[in-house]
Amino acid sequence: MKKIKINDITLREIFQNTDIRNMDMESFDIILSHINDIKYDSLEILGGASFEKILESNIKLSPLGLATYIKNKVPSIPLQILIGARNLCGLDNYSNDIISRFIRQCIANGISIFRVYDALNDLDNFKYIISGIADSGASCQGTIIYDSFQDTDFYVKNALKLKKYGCSSICIKDVESTLIPSRAGEIFRKLSDKIDIPKFLSASDLRGLQILNYFEACDNGCDGVDLSFLPSSYMGYNHTVFSFILSLKDTDISHNLDYSKLVQLDNIIKKYIYPFIKRDSVPANFILNSIDKSLLPGWLISTIGNQLAEIGEIDLMDSVLEEVFKIKKEIGNPTLATPVGQIIGSQAILNAVISDSRWEILCDEIKKLILGYFGKLNGKIDKKIIEKLEDSTTRNGAKINLKVEEIYEQCRNELVSFSDKEEDILSYCFYPEKTRKFLEKKKARLKKARPVREQMIYIENPAYSKTISSSVSKLDNLDIKKLREITSLVESSNIEEIKLEVDGVKISINNPHYKIEEKAVAEEKKSESGIKKPDDSLVEVKSPIVGIFYSSPSPGSPPFVKVGDRVKAGDTLCIIEAMKLMNKIKSECNGQIIDIVVSNEDAVEFDQVLMIIKKDEK
Repeated sequence: MKKIKINDITLREIFQNTDIRNMDMESFDIILSHINDIKYDSLEILGGASFEKILESNIKLSPLGLATYIKNKVPSIPLQILIGARNLCGLDNYSNDIISRFIRQCIANGISIFRVYDALNDLDNFKYIISGIADSGASCQGTIIYDSFQDTDFYVKNALKLKKYGCSSICIKDVESTLIPSRAGEIFRKLSDKIDIPKFLSASDLRGLQILNYFEACDNGCDGVDLSFLPSSYMGYNHTVFSFILSLKDTDISHNLDYSKLVQLDNIIKKYIYPFIKRDSVPANFILNSIDKSLLPGWLISTIGNQLAEIGEIDLMDSVLEEVFKIKKEIGNPTLATPVGQIIGSQAILNAVISDSRWEILCDEIKKLILGYFGKLNGKIDKKIIEKLEDSTTRNGAKINLKVEEIYEQCRNELVSFSDKEEDILSYCFYPEKTRKFLEKKKARLKKARPVREQMIYIENPAYSKTISSSVSKLDNLDIKKLREITSLVESSNIEEIKLEVDGVKISINNPHYKIEEKAVAEEKKSESGIKKPDDSLVEVKSPIVGIFYSSPSPGSPPFVKVGDRVKAGDTLCIIEAMKLMNKIKSECNGQIIDIVVSNEDAVEFDQVLMIIKKDEK
């Protein structure tokens, strides 16, 4: 029996399509714990507008920092990100240097699958990023944006090219809800005849056709689909997870999902997330007045609505939405995927609200789009638009810069007083103002909690005892590169201190950020709620780092502890090996071991429960 792979996009849609300003991390942890119990084939956690929305939220984690957090909570499910081939998570095209850095940083933060698309389906934009992902050992899913103006051979031809470039799977993504079941079946039937790598379909339910499209695709060779516990329809609050599963009943197509656990997750999502879903008012005639008409993705409608609200013109929403489709047709009917959707939306506001007449003012981004900066437009551009562009350029006397700028070093220098972390610098490259505000808030929280200690490396030797700072370049016998790697590892983990010995020299490296932000967040929550949670007699001993669990000091030796043993605070419970370093995990309390939940030599994730101690009563 064929089993369909399920890529869950609930987390990305939570960040992208709901008001997450008031969502607390405790609720988010409950959601993650339930997701961890479900055998999804992958979780798409970032993409579209989610990167930007996370920076604006009160989650207190950066977008890529949140990826690490999710990976630690859900270690068994591969994490996926949806990105543009040249624009990544931003609204501009970025240099090869930034693309390479972004790939490496995503992988370091726990992402292993990259779903890569180009809004214009310009395959020349794919080549560099696909090779970079493949060289890094991650998986690249080449994604073709569905275009109702293209015939079926278009998808087969492009899929073959993407496979040749190095993609390990293919996805057809219906951004504007123009796909119909007969086309879905036809496309995947032909793809299955020509393509021997997994083929996915990603479709929303804007017209109520998602289940039919998915069923026809799966019945004709599709290997995987996207599902979400958030509704993707403009009307109603229902998602299609259970309906899709029911559609497979009594067929030769199955899945790995546990129905009862899906029901539990559904209840959790409805309890903690549905109150934050913002429903945009979209007139029925906008949705149904033409069966061939594209539909705006929900995030784009929200973006346009927010822009109109800022200038006090929300009543003109209908006019702007209609203008979007006029512009789309006039410049060759490109898809409304990021960043093209945002560009056309901004120009629509200029045409319908700001200017005295249509195309009186052209934004720089629409000029770049027409001139080919973002890729080749497949359709014909209205001659009047070209004339307006030429006239605008002549009047202003300024040439449009079509060169991709090398901005990384500039961004790094501008951010130097806030952060030197690669993930923050990259975020600043995409959204400078929002990243700066995010880091300012973070800096204020840390300062409010307590001063950060200077990171120190303590050197102990029988012949002398000396304390020096993290600059240890004068110690000839130490591998400085390795030492800095260890220092970075400690700083990014929840370990307070790590000790090692090199050629008789004992070194202790402390973590300057140890639990500072966690304490700040806890104090902030306590001050907001005024409630102190009761102590629990059961203490979970968790791994402070990713590594290998060892129950004894050496092979053949008795374990440090067994179930039923009594321990005192400071007793060694186990060892976690990371980067060839043995880190002793010690008890924080007096009590009795009542459970050891991992086995000797198991690989463990950060914050994974290792054992449980019943704490003695005071």
